Amino acid sequence: MGRKESGMTTRLARVLQNPKVILSAFVALLVTGSIGFAFVEYEREVNYISITGNVTEIQRDSVIHTLLALNISMSDIEGVKQALVGIGWIKGAGVALHWPDELVVNIQPQKAIAYWNDDAFINSEGEVFETEYLVGGDLPQLYGPVGSEQMVMGHYQKLSRALLKSGHFIEVLMLNDRGALEFENQHGVRVSLGSVNLKQRLQHFIKVSHKIEELEKLPLRIDTRYTNGVAVNFVEAENFKIAETF
Repeated sequence: MGRKESGMTTRLARVLQNPKVILSAFVALLVTGSIGFAFVEYEREVNYISITGNVTEIQRDSVIHTLLALNISMSDIEGVKQALVGIGWIKGAGVALHWPDELVVNIQPQKAIAYWNDDAFINSEGEVFETEYLVGGDLPQLYGPVGSEQMVMGHYQKLSRALLKSGHFIEVLMLNDRGALEFENQHGVRVSLGSVNLKQRLQHFIKVSHKIEELEKLPLRIDTRYTNGVAVNFVEAENFKIAETF
């Protein structure tokens, strides 16, 4: 028995003298320790919630109520984040645990660029969302079929940039089921653009609108879908409509 113990002691001494074995044992200890720390991090109790970001007091309270109603652990960072981004008015959320017991949530709210159809809002990326925190407001109205949200927003941005120096602003922009565009400016004038040659037709509208201003007449509708001209419906005395071409 004594010889056997002596042999085991000698082999253990040789193993411990091997720097690779010592390094492997050290790395294994580090990995084990980090796993243990992560487990404690995941299971620790959250007693405080901090809400940051450009949000109102009502929105902040809404986030807190949502968090308190969750059926998951507050320390489940990914679960908390997924629950928050599922709320319509929240575009993004950053979630972090601060030692020892604080959950910090940074909210990035959606920014409405326009109304979408009659029941929602739309942002600059063409994402539609619903929220009870935006009621009324001076926003343009965009209309379009389901699935056309990004297309309509793209048209709105391009047309708005092209009209910027002309003094016209889009109040309503509509895309119908056939893909044709029509907008209404801040004076209530409806402009038909159709579905092709939009840039050229918009320039025709801008050019004709300057002539109309010189005539001191009130246009009702402008149709730019003609190849070599523009049709204009005017409102004259006693609301009679007169059509002219330019």
